[in-house]
Amino acid sequence: MGEHKSPLDPPIDRRGAAPTSAVLLAAGRSERFGGGFGDLLKQLAEFRGEPLVRRAARTALAADFAEILVVTGYHAEAVEAALQGLDVTFVRNPNWEEGQSTSVKAGLARVDSASRAALFLPCDQPLLTAKILDRILGTYRETGGPIVLPAYGDRRGSPVLLARSLFPELAKITGDTGGRQVIRRYPDAVVEVRLESEGPLVDVDTLEALKRLGAATPEK
Repeated sequence: MGEHKSPLDPPIDRRGAAPTSAVLLAAGRSERFGGGFGDLLKQLAEFRGEPLVRRAARTALAADFAEILVVTGYHAEAVEAALQGLDVTFVRNPNWEEGQSTSVKAGLARVDSASRAALFLPCDQPLLTAKILDRILGTYRETGGPIVLPAYGDRRGSPVLLARSLFPELAKITGDTGGRQVIRRYPDAVVEVRLESEGPLVDVDTLEALKRLGAATPEK
């Protein structure tokens, strides 16, 4: 194993906000959710009357991002149609069957050159809020931490923000994983944003879990 240098960015100009991109990962087949389009695609499953992918995109749009990129793949047309009217940029991932890493890299390749960091956002955490996303952004801008993620108790979760200094590492990941490989490689670079409850970290893998979550949490 070679020695890895610290992936610290140059100092951030704290007089202004460091521009950051959001990358919404919505390309997968969601086999655990029901799999094929003939059943129900997780991205299009509704939470309180709204498709999960649209809810996630609207949440990102309400936070302080310079751009919102949405990576689509499996039944891309249907997923993109669910986002009609929103100010997002679509990125097609032709290699989505090879795992989440291909969607991360597809989105990464389209991140604006002015962005100092990118936040990778799933579409299956319906209790995430724009306030939490802005807390992650604010923590990055205040600390310059190369990896910023939310945590509750001993649980870390998504979304994960990675500074531009880590983009070369992120471009090398493989398989059905997001940024976990990079996080494991640089544990000392992680800055946690502590949450007041676990709810925003909960992801839904089945339609039944989605219904239970909606019934168990009050509308806000």
